[in-house]
Amino acid sequence: MEEWLARLASRDAGAREEALEALGESLGTGDADARERTARALLEELGRSGSKVVGPLLALLQACWWPPQPGLIATAVQAVLEAVTRVEAEGADVEHAAQVLAHVCRVDPSQLSVLEGAFGHPQASVRSAMARVVGRVGQPALPWLPRLFALLEDEEPVAIAAVESLGSLAPLAPDVAAPLLVEQVRKAEGARLYLAILSLRSLVEERRRNGQSLPRLPDLEPALLRTLEEPEPPSRLEAVALLGLTGPASPEALTALRDSLKDPSPFVAAHAAVALLRLGAPPAEALFLLKGQLGPAAAPELQGAALSALTEVEPSTLFRAKGMLESVVRDSTGPTRDALRELLDSLG
Repeated sequence: MEEWLARLASRDAGAREEALEALGESLGTGDADARERTARALLEELGRSGSKVVGPLLALLQACWWPPQPGLIATAVQAVLEAVTRVEAEGADVEHAAQVLAHVCRVDPSQLSVLEGAFGHPQASVRSAMARVVGRVGQPALPWLPRLFALLEDEEPVAIAAVESLGSLAPLAPDVAAPLLVEQVRKAEGARLYLAILSLRSLVEERRRNGQSLPRLPDLEPALLRTLEEPEPPSRLEAVALLGLTGPASPEALTALRDSLKDPSPFVAAHAAVALLRLGAPPAEALFLLKGQLGPAAAPELQGAALSALTEVEPSTLFRAKGMLESVVRDSTGPTRDALRELLDSLG
C-alpha cells in the first residue's frame, strides 16, 4: 500500500496511472477486509497535512468507494474536511470531496450534524464543498436548507455551488426554493444566473408533467425579460423556454418572444417559437421560423435547433404545428424527415 501511495506522487505518468488502477481495484474488490484496509490507508493519507496526493485520493474515493464502511465514516469526514482546506474553491477536487461526503451522509445521515460547522468555515473551498453536499444528499438534507440559503450570498464559487444544490432540492421543497431561485434570476449574472433559470425550468417542467400546480414565482416574468439581454445564448434560451412554460404572458413578454425569433442563436430563436406556440399566441411568425429552420435547404445546425426545441413539446402544443410539420415532411429527406415523422406519429 505504501508503494502504491508513493507512486501516486511520482512524476512518471505511467507509474501514477498504474497506482490509480491498482488502488481502484482494491477499493472495489469483493474481499471486504482488503477493501477496508485500502480505504483506511487512503483516508489516513488524505488526512495527513503533508500529503501531496490529495486530488488523486479524492478522485479515487468518490469513484470507487461505495458503500463506505460504517466503521470508517467518522474518519472519512475528518480526513475529507482536512483535505478540502488544501484545494481551490473551484474545480474537480472540491467536487470529488463533496461527493465523498455525500456518499458518507447517505450511509449515515447523522453526519450532517457533524458537518454543520463547516458551512461557516473561513475557507471558501470548505464552504463550496458543503454547498454541494446538501444538494447531493437529498431528503435528509432538507433541515439544512437555511444554511444553504446563506451561501447564496457568498463569493462566486460558493454561491454557484449553492444555486446548483438549491435546484437539486427544489422538487422536494418547491414553495421555499422557487422564490429564492427567482431572486437569483433577478440579480445574478453568468453561471449563477444560468443555473437558476435552468433549475426553475426543470422544476416547472416536472410539475407540469405530474399535473401539479406551479409554485409561487414572484415577479419571474420581468426577471426573465432582463435575461433576454444577456450575452450568453444558453441563458437566453432558458429564459425564453421558461417564459413559454409559466404563462399567461403579458403583452411585453409576447413582444420580447417575437423579437427573440430574430436571435442570432438559432437555438434561442427555435425555443422562442415554441414558447409562442405554448402561450397560444398567433402562430404564423413562430411556424414560419420553424419551417425555415427545418426546410431541406436549411443548414444542419438550423435543423438541429428546431428539432431540439420541438422534441421537448407536449402533444397539445405540437398539434398547433401539425400542418407545418406535414408540409416539411413532404419536401424533406433523410434524418430530419424521419425525426419529424416520429413527432407526427406521437400525435396519433
